[in-house]
Amino acid sequence: MKIAEKLSKTLFWDVDIKKLDNEKSKHFIIGRVLDFGTLEDWKIIKDFYGITTIKEVAEGHNFSSKKNINFWSMILNFSKSKWSQSQRKPSMFWRR
Repeated sequence: MKIAEKLSKTLFWDVDIKKLDNEKSKHFIIGRVLDFGTLEDWKIIKDFYGITTIKEVAEGHNFSSKKNINFWSMILNFSKSKWSQSQRKPSMFWRR
């Protein structure tokens, strides 16, 4: 069974869940859960992928907010500075 089918449907509102491959799409799937998932979603990916894989994916993930960086740095025992470097910068349009 595809892991994405077990997760909250709202995480993948913009893609066809049936086209997500557990291995090829793991960065996308884990990233969505880290940014927008529920506790239940977290438990599912933790059991399926394991902490080591989640940490590897999270290290290169562009988080949607600094709040998420702070939260996951505590949960996954990472340095915040490691993640804040990969944090997306707002485009010039949003800076005033």
